[in-house]
Amino acid sequence: MHHSLLFSTFVLSRDAPSLCGTCRMLPPVFHYEFCSYDHEQELLFQDGFCCEACATRLLKALECEQSMDWAEEEVALDADEPDKSEVRKRRALWRSLLARSN
Repeated sequence: MHHSLLFSTFVLSRDAPSLCGTCRMLPPVFHYEFCSYDHEQELLFQDGFCCEACATRLLKALECEQSMDWAEEEVALDADEPDKSEVRKRRALWRSLLARSN
């Protein structure tokens, strides 16, 4: 299951509202599209314009989705008992990259 978050620029004079569509407090700096899945595997799609602070929150939400997917994958791997060393190395690398960005 893939989750996604896309940020893009926009033309201020014709495309965007005057306030962030998420917090409704600050002017937007990005257009975004956020795709995720609920517990029944139904696609959840959200798009709009957001400020820098809300963009950071959306990115954190994507990181949480990824972490939950990894946890579910780890449980599945433990149940299968294959050699998990390579998967765990890749996961550790990604987590270290995510930690550096915080």
